[in-house]
Amino acid sequence: MKRILHYFVLAAILFGVPLVCCVVGGYDEVLEGVKAFPPRTEDWGFRPELLWNCRCPFNWGAFAGFVAFTALCLFPFLRRAAKALAATRAAGQLRPKAAGRSFPWWGWVGVAVLSSGWVLSWSRFEWFRPFQVLMSYAPLWAGFILIMNGLCVKRCGRSPMTDHPWAYAATFPASSLFWWFFEYLNRYVWNWYYLGVSDLSATMYTIYATLCFASVLPAVAAVAAWLRTFPVFSDEVYHDMANVDLHKPGWCVFLGVLAAVGLVGIVYFPAYAYPLLWISPLTVFVLVQIMLGERSVLDSFAHGDWSVFFRFGVASLICGLCWETWNYYAYAKWVYAVPWVHRFQIWEMPLVGFAGYLPFGVECAAVTAWICPGLVGGSDGGKR
Repeated sequence: MKRILHYFVLAAILFGVPLVCCVVGGYDEVLEGVKAFPPRTEDWGFRPELLWNCRCPFNWGAFAGFVAFTALCLFPFLRRAAKALAATRAAGQLRPKAAGRSFPWWGWVGVAVLSSGWVLSWSRFEWFRPFQVLMSYAPLWAGFILIMNGLCVKRCGRSPMTDHPWAYAATFPASSLFWWFFEYLNRYVWNWYYLGVSDLSATMYTIYATLCFASVLPAVAAVAAWLRTFPVFSDEVYHDMANVDLHKPGWCVFLGVLAAVGLVGIVYFPAYAYPLLWISPLTVFVLVQIMLGERSVLDSFAHGDWSVFFRFGVASLICGLCWETWNYYAYAKWVYAVPWVHRFQIWEMPLVGFAGYLPFGVECAAVTAWICPGLVGGSDGGKR
């Protein structure tokens, strides 16, 4: 019953707050874009000036501010990572592999699936045209997930897929619901939109998108588990950092204000509030967990343990580089329109946009831990 209540409260806040603000504010044009399904794509692809984002040109001050803030947040983690790496090299130590382990056969299946999927996604074979959209995403990530779980097995003999098969399977449908939240919130800011899917009906688009979105949580969890097999990402490196007890009233108020500013701001002042799209869902999720007396993946902050925070942030960034790479030449793809900082693109993504993958990784950790804590702490559930 508590879990059902969590679903209801979370959905009501994330869906309801922006929608109510839009209706109360009389933002009919925004509301039309929110209701459009499948989402508006090709008209903005050919005429991007129709997007309000494109009326917010590149600004060096905004760019420098984003870079400085990101560097400030990452500095304590990178300093510890550098010290751990130096100590590992000095000692000549690497985390030992499980005796006799080799890359599993299903990992090689993943290599074949990813490789063939990549060729088909980037190709423009005339005979393959009817299937081009459907092959632009899902096969690559199915292969990637198998490969990353295989690399975990090769390095330490364990993986999320083999240690928690049923819980890991549950992350696939949960991932679809998870990303649909972000698709909905993006309708208020249009920081990204899709090309190459205009021929799909609403039903086909729903099926195709849901299938693609199912890979997000499993992929990030698998990469995080693989990172954990390296000494530089081990839990003890990121212990004894700042103690932040999010259950204290002051922090709860702070999280509430952050969530409110983000969910209201993407309607009333989207040019400035759009970065909070990547933070507000996490703050709402954690606040609902606190309200219902549930454990949160961020509870470890109270005793200075930030290991999951950093590991999943880096895992999400690695997945982000893969997402953007495979997206670039795909037939069905997404493109960005980011106010003030849309320059220095790596593939389609402006450089500072990659910073958004860091908090997104923590959101992935929060939802994954909600399904099964062992998928976040590692295949041993965080125990050593």
